[in-house]
Amino acid sequence: MPELLIEHTAALSTWAKSYLTPISTAITTTLLVIYGDDINGLVKRRIRGLNFFVRTGAFIALCAIGYGMMSVACASAVKQLLRYFDDLYLAPMVVGAFVLMGILAERKKYL
Repeated sequence: MPELLIEHTAALSTWAKSYLTPISTAITTTLLVIYGDDINGLVKRRIRGLNFFVRTGAFIALCAIGYGMMSVACASAVKQLLRYFDDLYLAPMVVGAFVLMGILAERKKYL
């Protein structure tokens, strides 16, 4: 039985290796959705007393540039991290990451 489980896990990991870019993008964007309110709140507290146009520009920069750059940079870093795992551990790590994000989303009342 354990050999069958190892064989299927390795096969699933081999399949997942060809989809590391979409998997890492999904992980990154999910984390940005979960923690986006916290990031927005931090920026909002920092720029609260500034001029309307400065606040609007900061919001546009955060959304257009900040989140875009975080998505690209973090997705690349997550992909490199996932490449570190061999065939026995890649699939369980990906599944574990999504389960952990589900738990985080539940704690933040997104589910």
